[in-house]
Amino acid sequence: MGQKDTPLLPAEWDKQQAVFINYSGNSDDAVTTEKVHVVCRDIIRELAAVTQVYVLINEEFRPDSLRQLFDANGIQTKNIYLLPVYRLFSMGVPRDYGPMVVKNRSGGNKIIRFGWDYVGADFINPDTIWSKRREVIRDRYFAQMKQLLKIEVESSPLVLEGGEIEVNGRGTAMLVDSFHLSRNPYLTKKQQEDLLASSLGVKKTIWLREGPAEDPGVGRKSKIIENVYGNGVGGHVDEFARFVNGNTIFLAMPSKAEAQADPIKKITYDRMKINEAILKKSGDQDGRPFHIVHIPVPDVIPETHRIDTTNFQFPISALRHDFPEWRHGDSIQFMPAISYLNFLIFNQLVLIPKYWRPGFSERCKEKDEEVRKIFASYFPDKKIVQIDTWGMNLVGGGIHCWTQQVPAD
Repeated sequence: MGQKDTPLLPAEWDKQQAVFINYSGNSDDAVTTEKVHVVCRDIIRELAAVTQVYVLINEEFRPDSLRQLFDANGIQTKNIYLLPVYRLFSMGVPRDYGPMVVKNRSGGNKIIRFGWDYVGADFINPDTIWSKRREVIRDRYFAQMKQLLKIEVESSPLVLEGGEIEVNGRGTAMLVDSFHLSRNPYLTKKQQEDLLASSLGVKKTIWLREGPAEDPGVGRKSKIIENVYGNGVGGHVDEFARFVNGNTIFLAMPSKAEAQADPIKKITYDRMKINEAILKKSGDQDGRPFHIVHIPVPDVIPETHRIDTTNFQFPISALRHDFPEWRHGDSIQFMPAISYLNFLIFNQLVLIPKYWRPGFSERCKEKDEEVRKIFASYFPDKKIVQIDTWGMNLVGGGIHCWTQQVPAD
């Protein structure tokens, strides 16, 4: 395939025509689901005011009731398209699961269907029963996407989630090797780079080392330090390193003083220093050095949860199988997957997280404002909207994870 025929994944700041967002939930945990939905509605309100929004929902949800709820929350429903999806909650979020829409250099768009499995899955000895069921679910889903967007679907053998890759739309991509390589154990790094080139137009792949402590892996890795636990994926680049133009990268970086005072920030600081060194040595697809901007790490207070074996609720319900040593009456600290860099650029709009809430430090409020000003300086022609993403962060991810844009054709 010649370069002129190779599709390209556009940068997020390029022109977009629509956006997907998940509005799914666990039917067994209405409390946590509503915390997520509060954030989703805030995101949908901003997006629906300026574009078409495809809202993916559980099949059991009632579309009429949702429209009434959206109306009551000031959402412009004329731009809302509700799409019930089979087994949606089991699939995760559209940024990771798809669709990933690329532009053909000769004109028009198409969907790339990458391989996928849940974070923590065994790719060497897979569960064959689940694998067959998973592909049935995915076949139905991508058939819906093809019909909805009226564009073709092309499959790739590469396992890739949207949150684990960041592109500048000019040929450079960032991935995290500690996360990505383990999900493609039968492909060499060169084979993976070739597949990224043929499917997304990537000319240069930069392999970062690790993600922040605040986005831990699954299983026993969800223990961050001592008695503090999290519920992340353990290596999605959109939690800590993002392009904001062709060669400017925002990098989540605690200060040295913070690293000395906070053991969690110390882990993140050490990892980001390594990632920064990799970026400084790399340069973009044309060999130009990157301009790296340090973005603060939010100051938040972990939640305290008591283990009640008679009534397992999130996050205990999500973590208890990995920590059988927990006993009734024990308490743990739970750290959400926090980051100012889990943001979304959509045409003239930039949605970014904010974190201060009553009980948090004034420094947390100051950081919210500091970050807003940084974004405003890099996107002077766009509206910067801050959204409290706490309820979404609790279950892992944020604004960028829950959304997926469709580039203009």
